[in-house]
Amino acid sequence: MKRNPKPLLAALLLMGMLFGLGLATQAQQLPIAIRQDLGAPVGTVKVAGLHDVSVVLDTADYLQVVVLGTADQVDSLRRPLENMKFSGGTLTIPADFPYVNGINVHTTARRLHLEVRDDSQLWLLGADGRADDTLRLEFLRIDADDHAIVQSPRVVVADQAVLRGDGFATLRYRLVDSPDLTYKIHAESRLQQLGATEVDEPFHFFNPFRNRRVIYSISIGLGGWSEAPFGGMSAPMGDYSMNSTLGFYDVRIGWNFLRRRHWDFGVGIAITNVAYSFPRLMGVSTDEATGLSHFGPVGEPSEYLKPRYDGQGRVWNSRLRSGVYSLPLRVEWHRRLDYRGLRLAAELRPGIDVSWYMRSQCTWTSGTEAEAGRTDLLTDTLSCAFNRLRCDLRFDIGWGHFSFYVQGALTPLFRTARKDDDTPRFDTHVYPLSVGFSFNY
Repeated sequence: MKRNPKPLLAALLLMGMLFGLGLATQAQQLPIAIRQDLGAPVGTVKVAGLHDVSVVLDTADYLQVVVLGTADQVDSLRRPLENMKFSGGTLTIPADFPYVNGINVHTTARRLHLEVRDDSQLWLLGADGRADDTLRLEFLRIDADDHAIVQSPRVVVADQAVLRGDGFATLRYRLVDSPDLTYKIHAESRLQQLGATEVDEPFHFFNPFRNRRVIYSISIGLGGWSEAPFGGMSAPMGDYSMNSTLGFYDVRIGWNFLRRRHWDFGVGIAITNVAYSFPRLMGVSTDEATGLSHFGPVGEPSEYLKPRYDGQGRVWNSRLRSGVYSLPLRVEWHRRLDYRGLRLAAELRPGIDVSWYMRSQCTWTSGTEAEAGRTDLLTDTLSCAFNRLRCDLRFDIGWGHFSFYVQGALTPLFRTARKDDDTPRFDTHVYPLSVGFSFNY
């Protein structure tokens, strides 16, 4: 009896084909999307090495990496953040991150800082993928170094934008529309506008006023003093009672030598004029027993003690002025790089008191001299009273271009130490204080 082997061979051949097809399917490279949700918006992205990264403005915050792999590798692929650092809204993609392409950072943040270096490439995109739509941001800063490439194929509208390139970096953009736009292009880096017929020059004029490097302010306030630094606007001693008047004027111009996203460090020059008003005749008197001098109320000059002035009324008031040149050392925290939003500042002001004088006015209130409308003026330089060296401490809290300030002296206004026999020493430590408003730009 003969058996036909063809059906058996056909079955074996079919089984071999199916087995080979299974092996081929198992070894086939398939696109696999790895997604990891983030607990907060990504405001800063730092990329190093040789990576291709897309930052996508979206309505959700997550990280997605699209890789090629086989079906049996899905469970063995590592989670993206195991090789990344994400803290405080800053996502760092290090040079040794295992995936090179297909890295997508989706964020809801509208204040972005993108740092790209080495040979990496970064794209700024929108979630819908359309190239003709507009990306709207409050703040955009792009820092490209080495051979990095940053591309923004969509129009970006931002309240403030800073584009900086160094080394051989390239920044390509469709359009960045901002009322406060800063270019910082160094070395052989290039700034290229997509679709433009003319290529931008690699170097741009640096405007220190536009970039908030040069700053200035005008301050107006009330002046007073007390026995201790920041002790108040009026001294507790009765003979120092004064009127709170608009007597503080200050003009400052400075240079921010170091600017960061939220911090400024600067130095400048300030001219300050302060006036103190007293409802009495003031002067310097000396205690013969102790040899100490005192600035306070004094008696009228002997001229007013003549018999012909008996029975006539007089009222005295004095106004003390001083002018200070100082060198402000300033540190400021701000929410934005321009003058919008909250700002907090502290300023140390070493300086020299270069001018001082006092003017006393006598107004006749009754008698023949009053009927004649007589008014007397007395002036005194008080060169022996003032402490030439001055150091103030100032604090500002502001919103926009306006701020409220408190400025107090750390050194006494009058001399408190004798340098020689001709220089008097005063018995009271007096520390000026001023509060008011400032306009800053």
